[in-house]
Order: sequence, then C-alpha cells, then structure tokens
Amino acid sequence: MNKRLVLIIGVLLFTLSGKAQVYNYADGEGPTPPDSVKGFYIGGTIGAYFANKNTAQIYGGYGYQRDGFLNNFENSWLNFAINGPPIQNKQRTNDAMNAADGEWSFTESDMPGIMRYRPSFLFNVHFRYMLNSDFGFFMEMGGTFPVTVGEFTITRTNNTGIQNDILETFAIRGEEQRLIINIGMHKVLGREAAERKGKNPSILPYIDLGGTLTFTKYEANFINLDLGTNNVEFFNPIVDLSIQRNVDGSVYNQANVLTGVGLGGFGSVGLQLTLGRKFTIDFGYVANLQQINLGEVSEIGLQHQFVLRAIYM
Repeated sequence: MNKRLVLIIGVLLFTLSGKAQVYNYADGEGPTPPDSVKGFYIGGTIGAYFANKNTAQIYGGYGYQRDGFLNNFENSWLNFAINGPPIQNKQRTNDAMNAADGEWSFTESDMPGIMRYRPSFLFNVHFRYMLNSDFGFFMEMGGTFPVTVGEFTITRTNNTGIQNDILETFAIRGEEQRLIINIGMHKVLGREAAERKGKNPSILPYIDLGGTLTFTKYEANFINLDLGTNNVEFFNPIVDLSIQRNVDGSVYNQANVLTGVGLGGFGSVGLQLTLGRKFTIDFGYVANLQQINLGEVSEIGLQHQFVLRAIYM
C-alpha cells in the first residue's frame, strides 16, 4: 500500500509540475514552437481561382486587329465565322442551322452578351524565409488557366408571316493563361497570448500582405455550332475564331498572340495548422487586386482565391 501511495503521489506531482511551468517572457523565455527555427521553408499551393468578369469580353467574338485593338462588328472574327468570307463559312452555318441561305441571319445584335469566367484551378510553388516562428517573408510563383464562357445567337427567319423568328443559341468560349508572382510577408497571430495561458496551440490565425505581378496570355477563342439537328457527314461544329482560312483550307489570317503584364497587390487571411516539427498547413482566402493587360484592354479588378498550402522546413 505504501509503495502504491508513493507512486500515485509521484505521478500527481510530475503532472502538476508540468502544467504549472511558468515562462519569463520579459527575458525571452518560452516554449519553442515546432516551426520556430529561423531559415528557409519550401512548399506548394493548390486552390480555386475566381476571376472577375472585367476582361472576359476580350473573348466575346470581336477579336483583335494586328495592333491589338478590338475589331468592329463587320471585321469581327465571329462575323467572319458565321457569314464568311470565304463562302464555305456561310455554308458551314447553313449546315449547322440545317437551313438554306435567306433562312437565317446574323447581325451585331446576335453577338455575345455578358461573358463570365468559370472558377479555375490554381497552383504555385512557395518559398519562405522565417525570421522567427511567427514572422517572415515569402515569394511564390504559379499559374492558373481561366476559361470564359458566353452565348451568341443566330436568328432563324420566317418569311411566311405565320410565326415569329426563332433565336438559336450557341456557346462561345475563351481560354487564357495567367502566371502570378507574389512577394509579401507572412505573420502568425496569437501564439504568445495562448502560451501565456498555458496552451500550446497547433492551429493559429495568420495574415499575408504583399505585391503581385501578373503575366497574361491570350490562348484560344472557340465557338460550338452544334444544334443536334445537323445531318451533314463529317460536319465539325467547333470553330477556332482566331484563324481565318481560304476556300482551300489554307490560313490567310491569324490572330497575334496577345500578352501583357500588370501590377497589383494582395491580402490573405487564414488558419495555420502545425504538424510535428517540420510541416505546416495553411488554409486561406486571398483577395488579389490584379491588373490584367491584353491588347488595348487594361483592367484592374479583385480576383478571389481559396488556397491550401503545405510548407516544409
């Protein structure tokens, strides 16, 4: 009984002594957080990127002249693809509509309305230098491939007067590349306050602030003329608007590859999860005020990102 009592008292004293440990923060004392080693970190980020619609109209079918300025309707890529020249373009529209000349029309009022970006996949590599466990600087470089979508119409005309004209709806799609470089600071919040209360938290909030550089490249602009009623063999409903072809199929005009560079800034908030001594995981939201430059278009807008970042020490 005496041995058991001594053992129980010893365990209790050991437990209480561990919980009652006091740090003199004024002298720089305190527990060493798992990620407190000063130095370089490397990691990677994946996430979802939500582009605003400010530059989506670039892919609305008008296309660009060689100097980077938007075409008018008469010279627009979409008008050429539907009405020709060459005449084979108009025949392709006949096939798509399953109709003859004069039974349909395409005018400027049929051009796409509002174009919008779909959410896209974001990825980057992340390099961080921590001055202490809770503050450091970083650079990350990665990209995303936004896709913008919309609709245009072709009017199926009725010359009998028995019924009204019918609008047939078709899809238009634009694709681009964005290379994004962020340089900023990383600050973890609340660790010391938690440790003063005797806690050693593994999840803490953080903030990021910095500047961003965005390289944008026009990639593609397509339409889909599939109505499901075509009965012509080997009919291809997918049309690349940026390439105009001769009757024999050879290219007589092709769009310049538009590129541009823009400056901006970002802010991020999130939670940092510590896993052992060498790994941290960040869950965050990033508000990125990016400038997108393509041709004559130069737009500044807020792009939203939701990210998952893994960091290794």
